[in-house]
Amino acid sequence: MSRGIPPGLSLHVGMVGPGLDVPGGMTQVHRTWMRARAMQGVQVDYIETMSELPPLRWALKNARCQARYARKLLSGWRPDLIHVHVADGTSFWRKLLYIEQAHAAGIPTVAHLHGAWMEDFHDRSAANRAAIRRMFSTVDLVMPLHGRMAERVRQWAPGPVRVEVLYNPVVCEEFTPLPQPVQQPLVLMMGVLHERKGPFDLLRAAPEILRRVPDARFVFGGNGDLDGMRRLAQELGVSERVELLGWVAGQEKLAAFRRAAVYCLPSHFENLPVSIIEAMAMGLPVVATDIAGIPEEVVQGQTGLLVPPRRPELLAARLSELLLDPALRARMGLAARQRALQLFDNEVVVERLVALWRSVARAR
Repeated sequence: MSRGIPPGLSLHVGMVGPGLDVPGGMTQVHRTWMRARAMQGVQVDYIETMSELPPLRWALKNARCQARYARKLLSGWRPDLIHVHVADGTSFWRKLLYIEQAHAAGIPTVAHLHGAWMEDFHDRSAANRAAIRRMFSTVDLVMPLHGRMAERVRQWAPGPVRVEVLYNPVVCEEFTPLPQPVQQPLVLMMGVLHERKGPFDLLRAAPEILRRVPDARFVFGGNGDLDGMRRLAQELGVSERVELLGWVAGQEKLAAFRRAAVYCLPSHFENLPVSIIEAMAMGLPVVATDIAGIPEEVVQGQTGLLVPPRRPELLAARLSELLLDPALRARMGLAARQRALQLFDNEVVVERLVALWRSVARAR
């Protein structure tokens, strides 16, 4: 018998993910989803699996959350489906257990893949590959964030598997472009200042950019290796042109976007970075690396420019090209905002999400 809920009626979703006090992409996605009008009529029971705690307390909380989840299932808790946020590493193994229990209880399941290192996780060991095959053969739907990962899922799955891409959401109306484009040649990067995000590559590109665009400035928003950034800026002789904001959010983040002429994210590893979508919604052209889902955000030559990772000289060339051409920036920025509204706005994403949930529930 189908457990499905007809369109227009309520839908009951169990959701498994990190505690909503934990910073990171999974909780940001969930909090953004819950603001959408399209979530009206959907009841979400959120099951926490971790919190920001010291290692021993973290492990104990995980065990308690797992036990609480098992008790809910044994007591007859039966949502229409269970949506599990999955990353790589230990998260994958923990989430597999949640999925196995839901499957044993006859509840449809969705695996939502967030991990930036999923391919590395797959290739690391035979045990990891077996776990991936098991998860993908058990769930009713695998939901990666971009097309490249969707292809990997199809390659790794043991047989037919339903795969549907769901993009990360942004509330685009909060990122309203200024009436007139910014004229100051300011490059903005947002994110953790760690090697994998490429901030040091952007710093290494700065001397060549300043040779071509002497009044350029470089602003970095985010926590991380601030001391390392300061040391490298000093070594390169660009300290006076570099501003480190630290962690910014809310109005501070919006103010940083509004100062920028170009957004840059030269990451080495990614999934589908939200900061790029935010920049696009603000009407900024983007220079980023051609990895993971970024080419589905940044259309080469239309909404921005793509370069290979770890190539500061190419970053310098592409950023200089945009900083020296206000008309090109304006054209790409307009196209970027239109793409953000069409594909990544929270209402668009959540309408698709709820439709996918309903189809999973109906299939049972």
